[in-house]
Amino acid sequence: MQVNETSIEINKSIEVMTNFVTGHLQSRMFYFIMKHGFCDILEDGAKHYTEVAKAVNINENVCYRVLRYFSATPNNLWVEDKENIGTFRKTTSSSMFTKSGKLKSIGELQTHDVMYKLIECLPDTLESGKSNAPQTVFNVDTFWDIFKENKEYKNLFTHAMRDCTDLELKSVLNRFDFSKFKTIVDIGGSHGLLINSIVEKNSKVKGINFDMGVILDTPSEQRSHNQNVEYVSGNFFESVPEADAYILKHILHNWSDEDCSRILKTISKNIRKGGQVFVFETVINPKSCTRFEVFMDLLMMQTLNSKERTLNEWKHLFDSAGFRVESVHDDTRPHCLVLTKKE
Repeated sequence: MQVNETSIEINKSIEVMTNFVTGHLQSRMFYFIMKHGFCDILEDGAKHYTEVAKAVNINENVCYRVLRYFSATPNNLWVEDKENIGTFRKTTSSSMFTKSGKLKSIGELQTHDVMYKLIECLPDTLESGKSNAPQTVFNVDTFWDIFKENKEYKNLFTHAMRDCTDLELKSVLNRFDFSKFKTIVDIGGSHGLLINSIVEKNSKVKGINFDMGVILDTPSEQRSHNQNVEYVSGNFFESVPEADAYILKHILHNWSDEDCSRILKTISKNIRKGGQVFVFETVINPKSCTRFEVFMDLLMMQTLNSKERTLNEWKHLFDSAGFRVESVHDDTRPHCLVLTKKE
């Protein structure tokens, strides 16, 4: 009895260890299957690994072992036919990583060579308490400076952020009535999908998509276009356009508390009386945080020296910048905190 219990505990511990020590291997393999379109190949029907190998133009044995790995994980990407070993079929998850899938660009971004290299020096960050990854790896001052040197990665980032917005768009548009505002500025709006969608639904609203020049300098096909939306480049630490409402979606988690306060104080100088700020961000619940939330928290630390925040941390940050939280909405993706300026 005791032997069996010990064996069970050992096996359980091995599974735990496997879960934590395979990250680097798994990330590299996931990047490989994204690059070569494995999910697209299996999308139109089950296939034997030899067919997949031929389509990808790689060694058959290597191909089988890669397919097998992603069908053996707890959240398997594919399913292997146990009655016909070597034949694999798609899952609803694998469909999300096809060319038309909602998550492909995000998966490519997180497993790209640039991100992998940035993560390599994570132990240094954990020991020192501060990340110097962009400087150490790419000899640039900040993560954003990588885009100036690597246009391919910058375009992938823009594509991924657009797909992220597309996943979140419906819940935002359905939850809030933006028609009462004359001018809305999307701070860090990048591709412009969100502000263009808001203006399309509310034709009397003027929209401004505000971001850094290096971000707005993207291929026109990656931009959304509406005649009532203006694209303006600038530095939100220095100034932002005057408006009745501001949107910051997945922006403040890119910055330290000090920098967030600077951004909000810049908005405070330009917001019209009675205006509102819509902050769309993850709100970590310490009692029930998800693995993705804490992954993003560490990713922000390593790449940008920033973090995800709890509700109390958000409230403290807003209060220090002269704003009060009027309402918190957990029925949007991500959460939304609506702010007004303290008089």
